Amino acid sequence: MAASDARDAGNLPADVAIATTSRADYGIYRPLLRALAEAGRPAAIFAGGAHPLEQFGRTLNEITADAPGPIHVVRHEHKGDAPRDVARCCGDAVRAFADAFDRARPALLFVLGDRGEMLAAALAATFFRIPLAHLHGGDRTAGAMDDAFRDALTQLAHLHFPALPEHAHRLRALGAPPERIHVVGALAVDALRDFSPEPWKTLAAGLPFDADRPTIVLAYQPETLCDLPPDSAFAAVAEGLADFDGNILAVGVNADVGHQTLARAVAAWASRRPRTHVVASLPQARFWSWLKAAAALVGNSSSGLIEAPSLGVPVVNVGDRQKGRIRAANVIDAPHDAAAIAASLRRATDADFRRRAAACANPWGDGRTAQRILGVLRAIPSPRVLLERPG
Repeated sequence: MAASDARDAGNLPADVAIATTSRADYGIYRPLLRALAEAGRPAAIFAGGAHPLEQFGRTLNEITADAPGPIHVVRHEHKGDAPRDVARCCGDAVRAFADAFDRARPALLFVLGDRGEMLAAALAATFFRIPLAHLHGGDRTAGAMDDAFRDALTQLAHLHFPALPEHAHRLRALGAPPERIHVVGALAVDALRDFSPEPWKTLAAGLPFDADRPTIVLAYQPETLCDLPPDSAFAAVAEGLADFDGNILAVGVNADVGHQTLARAVAAWASRRPRTHVVASLPQARFWSWLKAAAALVGNSSSGLIEAPSLGVPVVNVGDRQKGRIRAANVIDAPHDAAAIAASLRRATDADFRRRAAACANPWGDGRTAQRILGVLRAIPSPRVLLERPG
């Protein structure tokens, strides 16, 4: 069923918390955190995964700077990028989140999306009988392991906040009780409603960029179900960009299997290419400012599908990582083929397509997701009642 937008129905539960393990999910949570704080219920933040680590931009600093509630830092093993290494990371994350919940047990924990570390947080919370509210369940990204993690989170969750009706249908097919499913839209669209981009001079200060040339943002992650090694897959992207003579800002990779191999390949390529800069991470508003200033976004990031439509940015979506996810009219799909990527970039930067992208509607939300979520929370007598599953 669709969630209501009730702002004054009942009282919000106390001791709500979020689990966050990456720059991507924390940025999505922001409108919810703000809405809870404005309602007098600032949420606690359990920050694990990549957040405390320098190689991923130490995004814990970003959380510390703007979090309205208490922060619990969850430190766990994070070495290597082979399957065994990433599996060990997730296993140790269960231990670390369990230790954190033993010290501070929330009444309701929000989990988001599809990461292995997020699944670890949910598994630890399950042993403590902490009710789970899952954001972005029912989505599909067929080219990544994320689908398996997302569906596992659905099975552990007690309350479901899918973005779109199509996602709610999948949740019902997975056995989620219909009365616990509330279609709310995507939180990222809430934040974009009040977004004001930084000027080019501020963005490009100190970077080896030419203001008279176009800029593209590159956001490419390992495609974890692809048979190609990450560096070989990226080689097609690099070759596809060979004829582009403008500026390229490459945003660092996340903590998937193969991330170190991919990061080395991107760094080596960037060192040989003029007017190219690699940054480990960017604050959400700065990343969006770069997208707004860019001629196109190239890669396989979910931001190209969920956030870029609101910014009117053309997107060249490479490979199958985002296969199955809803697209707006700003997206051009290309396989891991250099000629196809080059042709797609030429089309994306064509004046006609740029006008089409600028005018496209974002199917992911209307900017009122956080208030819909609060409306659902206000209608719950107590989070503890969620532990009893219907049927």
